[in-house]
Amino acid sequence: MSFFARILCAVLLTGGPGGAVDLKEDVPAASTPRSGEVTGTILPAKSISRMFAVSRETGKAYSPTSFDKKTGKFVFKSLPGDAVYDLGVWTSDGRTIEGIDLSPPDARLLRLAVKRRRELKLPPERSHKFGDDDVRELQKFVRDMKDFMEEKRVLYIHGHGRRATMLIELMRTRGFHSSQGTIIWRVELWYFEHKFGGWEKLANQEKVLRRERTTPDGWRKIGVEYYPELSVRVTSSGYARPVKFTIPATPDASRGRPAGTEPKLKSDTHVLGLDIRQPSSAPAQPGATAVP
Repeated sequence: MSFFARILCAVLLTGGPGGAVDLKEDVPAASTPRSGEVTGTILPAKSISRMFAVSRETGKAYSPTSFDKKTGKFVFKSLPGDAVYDLGVWTSDGRTIEGIDLSPPDARLLRLAVKRRRELKLPPERSHKFGDDDVRELQKFVRDMKDFMEEKRVLYIHGHGRRATMLIELMRTRGFHSSQGTIIWRVELWYFEHKFGGWEKLANQEKVLRRERTTPDGWRKIGVEYYPELSVRVTSSGYARPVKFTIPATPDASRGRPAGTEPKLKSDTHVLGLDIRQPSSAPAQPGATAVP
């Protein structure tokens, strides 16, 4: 260490001629999350062959600590806190029912940023009221896309002010190179942010939930549905709301891909998080998904 560096360290540690300085670290903006448990009931229990929970953020899957095949009551213990878990079941007749986390990316960091802004007495970030016009713009974005996957179906759009999450089914049914009759199918989460000029898809942020490259016969065996009601957040204190869910008697095409269906499938889009309703002045587009 140089002479001048030693002098500087001495000044900082002693506080100069006035005496020592008490050096303190800033108090953390957030405490360490506590682990918690997710409990609830899923019926009819007799139709469930297996249950699981998955974090879409980490990709880690969990098995229930207990599951009662008579009552449908379940418990997942020791799940890391301040995190979201999508519950899922496989049914005896081949269906897969999963929760779906429609939060924006880095939701935990966004909550922390809001808290930190308040602590520092900074103004909140720019806001935006999410309305029907935003839904239509996002649907048009998908409709007008030209890429490898020629079939696109929007299952969910969830608005979070100036952010939005989309659950979308993508498919290519035409021959790919020498693989005639091959179907390429994916289910993905896409994320958007409202800039001053409109909505933009966040690059390299999408999450692939399901990916299949199979024959038409193999394709028709796929059966998966997504329900936000089965998505549960364990808070920083370890609390999670109890879950109560009844498996629908028949598959719902608007929530996923029922087995035995043809690739071209029309369904409405489920829209969540609307702040305002706005009547459209534009004519309806043939085959466009509807805003409930």
